[in-house]
Amino acid sequence: MDPVLIVIIVLGIIIVAIIALVAVVLIRTLTFKPPTFSGESIPDWQPEEMPDAVVARLQAAIQIPTVSAEASSAVGSKVFREFLTFLKESYPLFHQQTSLEVINNFSLIYRWKGSGEGLLPSAFLAHYDVVPIETGTEGDWQYPPFSGALVDETVWGRGTLDIKSQLTAYLEAAELLMAQGFKPARDLYFCFGHDEEICGRDGAALIVEHLASLGIRFESVLDEGGLVITGAMKGVRPPLALIGIAEKGSADYRISVPGAGGHSSMPPQHTALGLAARLITLIEENPLPPRLTPSVELLLRNIAGELGFMIRMALANLWLFRPLILSILAKNPVTNAMIRSTFAVTMAQASDAPNVLPQTANITVNVRLLPGDTIKGVGQHFEKLAVAAGLESARIELPIDNEASEASLTDAPFLKLMERLIGEFYPSAISTPYLVMGATDSRYYTKLSSQVYRLTPIHVSDAERELVHNTNERIDLPNYFRMIQFFQRLFQEL
Repeated sequence: MDPVLIVIIVLGIIIVAIIALVAVVLIRTLTFKPPTFSGESIPDWQPEEMPDAVVARLQAAIQIPTVSAEASSAVGSKVFREFLTFLKESYPLFHQQTSLEVINNFSLIYRWKGSGEGLLPSAFLAHYDVVPIETGTEGDWQYPPFSGALVDETVWGRGTLDIKSQLTAYLEAAELLMAQGFKPARDLYFCFGHDEEICGRDGAALIVEHLASLGIRFESVLDEGGLVITGAMKGVRPPLALIGIAEKGSADYRISVPGAGGHSSMPPQHTALGLAARLITLIEENPLPPRLTPSVELLLRNIAGELGFMIRMALANLWLFRPLILSILAKNPVTNAMIRSTFAVTMAQASDAPNVLPQTANITVNVRLLPGDTIKGVGQHFEKLAVAAGLESARIELPIDNEASEASLTDAPFLKLMERLIGEFYPSAISTPYLVMGATDSRYYTKLSSQVYRLTPIHVSDAERELVHNTNERIDLPNYFRMIQFFQRLFQEL
């Protein structure tokens, strides 16, 4: 065959393939229909005004300093018991119509028996422990952190956002319904842990162990973890109602690097701390590869309508543009954390004196595990890096570890119900599943249900979200009242 003809045929095939590829990409893009924003800012549903006693109970809950790290002390135990007494005295109808089991002295399981038969129960989770106030920041609070101050329709204090308000909102909603004679169709369980802020192993983990021993499984589980947030992602105008369907795991790897001790006047070429620094550099320069988990892919698809044609085209054709999307997300620390397990070297300790060579240097690497990665796998990755650094004798330990959670169903009735209620209470918001970056008690409950979700149904700005665990934590009353009425509707429709 004539060589010129062969070249023409090959070029023709290439051109046809390119045209076909472009056509496929354009067709997929044009038929890709993510949720869109009308451009009009529709106000949040305005809640009914609540009695002053409702506000007073939230204030009282905040005023009890249930700092999780102090629960095991004599003073801490007294404070935690004070909170349990507060619940019993403040919500008498709830305590009359539910049964209560106390787990490990301070964690609680309430059962509100339903009227139906053969229906799996639903569980509502919260924790009442709070993180401590950072030493030296007490004076930075506009109002004292455990004052529960009510100023300009806002309650101030530690626990207003994380997460005593959700706990009391459950109880307020249940009390209101009980006073009306309402009984749920299915059993509702309210499981309240006392040590979520320090991993939940003495609270939520033991609650789940107890429930599992009784053969109890849940139709659905709801915990904290997501919010309705304005400004959650750059370029997205409407609020995002972020419903967590999975959460990252966490592990603290303590790596010990041996070295030669002695006087600093005669140092070796590399001290133990210098060797550890070599390993730190390798850890930071060798992350695990990025991946799009189902929860993050769903989030991106749901917000694609707000991100412009080119991004929408890429998301509609991930089979072609996945590497490009991952490359874009990896450039920002926030979005990078959505697509890979992150390594943060947060602590280092060596010699106790400036003129003494350390015999051992210890570093701590805080790892947040993407679902699909494992604690064992990350440990093996660190071991390989230690060998590459010439530190075969380095020792790796795991003081704290929690695997990433399993992802919950994305087409489940409970999730659809929550999305519908979000549409009523927050009509401007785009509801979307997402990956929770932190850890919650709900990770233990995946053993008991395939429908475990994470949402606190209040509307905050991205700046207000930053108040969680921070100075001047607070919640405004419309948000709190709206949350109570959201839970009322949810209990009624389960």
